[in-house]
Amino acid sequence: MAASTHWVASTPLQLEDVDSDDLLDSLGDEVAREILVAGKRGAVTAEELAERCDVSESTIYRRLDRLNELGLVERCNPLLSASKGSYRTRIDGVSIQIDEDEMQVQQGPSDCTEDALETVMDVVDVQHVSYDADDELVDVQFKLEPELFEKFMQVYSRSRDC
Repeated sequence: MAASTHWVASTPLQLEDVDSDDLLDSLGDEVAREILVAGKRGAVTAEELAERCDVSESTIYRRLDRLNELGLVERCNPLLSASKGSYRTRIDGVSIQIDEDEMQVQQGPSDCTEDALETVMDVVDVQHVSYDADDELVDVQFKLEPELFEKFMQVYSRSRDC
């Protein structure tokens, strides 16, 4: 199978324009994930991808076409003809946000700090928060059940050991 002749232009990717179900379906495919990882390291040919993924070039071209339709890969550096080239990944990461009404896929990696703080806020009963801007100190008081306090102290002591 020849490569698609309808490749998207290299424009800024907006995952809001991509159907979340289609994106998640594609990310659920092992070959597609391997293509994305390989393309993030640098431009790679379909032949190299086929060898790396241990599949046929036609399988690689099908995945490349699908990933291109979603805006996740782009063709670059045409080699010998309009149908041959190398490919690279256009995104740094995606994050999935789930709330009571919907699931959204967003461009960019998840903000681990924000995620961790939201998890803490979901679990603990915050009683008081104050901030000293001069010293950049936060004083947080929260209520914990004894079992959760034990877990908190275990995590706290591990983090202090680093």
